[in-house]
Amino acid sequence: MEDIIRGFIHTFFGELSMKKIDKVIVLGGVGAVGIEASRDLVEYSDFSEIMIADFNIKKAKAFKREVKDRRVEIMKIDVNNEDELKNALKNYDIVTNALPFKYDDVVTKWAVRLGVHGVDVAASEYQLSLSPKAKEKGITFVPGIGATPGTTNLMAKKGVQLLDKVEEIEIFWAAFRCTAPSPGLLYTTIWEFEPELEDRVIYENGEFKQMPPFVGNKEVEFHEWIGKRLTVIVPHSETRTLPMLVPDIKRVVVRGTWPDETMDLLKTLLYYGFYENKPVDFDGVSIKPMSFMYKFLLQSPYAKKTKVWAYGLVVDVYGEKNGKKAMVRLKNWHPKPEEWGGERAYFKPIGIPLSIGTQFIAKGRVSGPGVLPPELAYDPDEFFEELERREIKITWELKYL
Repeated sequence: MEDIIRGFIHTFFGELSMKKIDKVIVLGGVGAVGIEASRDLVEYSDFSEIMIADFNIKKAKAFKREVKDRRVEIMKIDVNNEDELKNALKNYDIVTNALPFKYDDVVTKWAVRLGVHGVDVAASEYQLSLSPKAKEKGITFVPGIGATPGTTNLMAKKGVQLLDKVEEIEIFWAAFRCTAPSPGLLYTTIWEFEPELEDRVIYENGEFKQMPPFVGNKEVEFHEWIGKRLTVIVPHSETRTLPMLVPDIKRVVVRGTWPDETMDLLKTLLYYGFYENKPVDFDGVSIKPMSFMYKFLLQSPYAKKTKVWAYGLVVDVYGEKNGKKAMVRLKNWHPKPEEWGGERAYFKPIGIPLSIGTQFIAKGRVSGPGVLPPELAYDPDEFFEELERREIKITWELKYL
């Protein structure tokens, strides 16, 4: 029956878009995350053209030489120029956006206007607000389909499916990488702990409650490459989208952590007021402390080091099963980092789901048109099966409380 329904959806999308989803453009296609999505698309997808669009054309050329796939084309693009972005997107059926999250809204805006399907690593309220327009165009755009958000959303959905009633979902992640692997990822790390950040919320009894940084400490056991870690509440889109999946849920919380050296740095920046970024006099030169810190970290060799490259995910879903209080704990696992590409062991769990999400849309393996979070777009079992083909395993255990 599911195959029949899926076939109907695929046919329906084909009629709406009036064209086969055959050509993909990967924005930021040779960035740290994007290159993993690009590699996966080359290895697993059946697109007739895979356009690698990046400002770093030298690296894009090297990638094309590396993969030796006739479907791969390259393009230099500056997405700060909206005309350039628009002109690039209009020639493709689907966009895989692996750019830093500051570009998410503009990419989604133009994808929807042009009737181009798409996926994105992060998710924003603005993107989701474009869902009615996307439905009118007959396209699907899935924001937030990386590791977290993304895989965690589908882990939560699986936990929901395993219980009869759901009351609470807690998500935990451990992003084990160096402090400054790229400008975008450094910005994301520091941004998550801004003192007055409105996006750092929990969902509780029908309300979103803003939280300060470094609160809600909870220790959790990740896979063996990371182990037991202390996590804190962080701003992530799962908090806002999971109540769409379970409207009567009482509580949703997302907690995360980085390696000790990164967490210690963030606490120091917060304690000494770096986030205020008020100019200080340095021998007659006015310097903004946080602006200096960004530039310093991006050039510091110490900010490029870490002991372990890995990504840990844990999702706890609480509720009832067979009339009894119960919980489902879901965990991810990936091969030992040294055997899985070293630092790539951090980026693969982000880029691979981005690629799988792209391919699922192209094959009609989505619930319908619109701008949809992963938990409303994809079937978790189907997604986990594809992850396991790439050596990423999702396991779960149901316990009665």
